[in-house]
Amino acid sequence: MKRVKRTAFVLMAVLLLTACGRRADGTVKTEEIVVPEMSSEDLLVDSLEYLLRDDVQEEEDIQEQELSANHVEIEEEAAEFVEFVVYYSNGTCDGLNSSVEKAEEMTAEAIVSALARHNIVSLDTKVLSFREEEEDTGRILYLDLSAQMNHYLDTMTREAKDIIIDSIARTFLENYKADSIHIQIAGKPLYQSEMEHEA
Repeated sequence: MKRVKRTAFVLMAVLLLTACGRRADGTVKTEEIVVPEMSSEDLLVDSLEYLLRDDVQEEEDIQEQELSANHVEIEEEAAEFVEFVVYYSNGTCDGLNSSVEKAEEMTAEAIVSALARHNIVSLDTKVLSFREEEEDTGRILYLDLSAQMNHYLDTMTREAKDIIIDSIARTFLENYKADSIHIQIAGKPLYQSEMEHEA
């Protein structure tokens, strides 16, 4: 809409200047102000430069608004995710590596999904139940995984099983700042671990 108005303004200026340009050229003199001669071409060029400057300023304003909107979106996206640590085998089954994962909310399901991406649990392993309790001995976690986890462990060597259980226990203990964890599979006890977490 602004461009249409500007185009109409430029055309009007050209018509007026063309009509005025037919008069004899001269300098207008008054006692107070002397107006220098300006050809219609000069006036047209000045008008076009002004309009172009205005277009450039408008584009810069639009770009600033877009950058500002993108920055707000990035901040909102960052605010929507929480980070947590996941432990997994270092590849030689003699220790653990860790990585920081992100999720919309830190839940037992989100942690198990992250563990599945590192092959610590099978992709079809589900969380049947998870709870935290404060007891005299400290904060205790109770995690019950689906029977698919048992089938997954049956395919592993004893060393691989130890790494898997250690990875699950350490991941949950650290993220929930707990002192102990009881891991069950389909309601049957699998492992109980205790860990002193760092202050």
